[in-house]
Amino acid sequence: MARQLLIPNLMKANQLILLLIFFSSSQCLVQAQDRPKLQYTVGAGGSHDPNNMLYGLNFSNELNYRLGKRTSLNAGLLFYQSIGSFENDNFAPGQKNRNHSSGFFINPSFKYRLIQRPSEFNLSFALGPTLQLGGEGYIANINFFNPEDGPNLASFTDSYQRIGIFAELEAEWKTKNPNVRNAVSLAATGFDEYLRWYVHASYKIRFGIGKK
Repeated sequence: MARQLLIPNLMKANQLILLLIFFSSSQCLVQAQDRPKLQYTVGAGGSHDPNNMLYGLNFSNELNYRLGKRTSLNAGLLFYQSIGSFENDNFAPGQKNRNHSSGFFINPSFKYRLIQRPSEFNLSFALGPTLQLGGEGYIANINFFNPEDGPNLASFTDSYQRIGIFAELEAEWKTKNPNVRNAVSLAATGFDEYLRWYVHASYKIRFGIGKK
């Protein structure tokens, strides 16, 4: 009699343990699929200064705070330095153009996920103000009245501390590590009613920080 009572009780206990294991596994899986509230991003890539026909490199850092399933607030810092020109020096044929530009860009922005796929591929758009601390240098001909005498070259430097607009389109996808994600982005910073003053194409690595 005792044996008959013991067998059903063991079966019920085993079923209860299996249910608890299943529930715990499901909870862990759901938590693993959620994004952390806080993410840190590093990036690097190429840049274009169409105003001066220059190209260069950029390096960026971002801190992302998730607000909802599709929205986040971002604080970004990007450094850009030109390394060459698409045009030769007009005043010295065959010589490299000596124009240059650089700057730090502080970019707070609001990001919204336009596309959010079950495969965890996301397409997002970010918009916000930008503060540039930098400048540019260029060489110009100041001989306006006697062109027959040849060019009279002078070097000019403009320093900038100005506020503009920042816009970015970003594609993000998962990696084998649930706390690491890859992304590529195309960003533009605009000043003086000209949106494409600087254009940046970057590859990014994003790390989850803290609790989900």
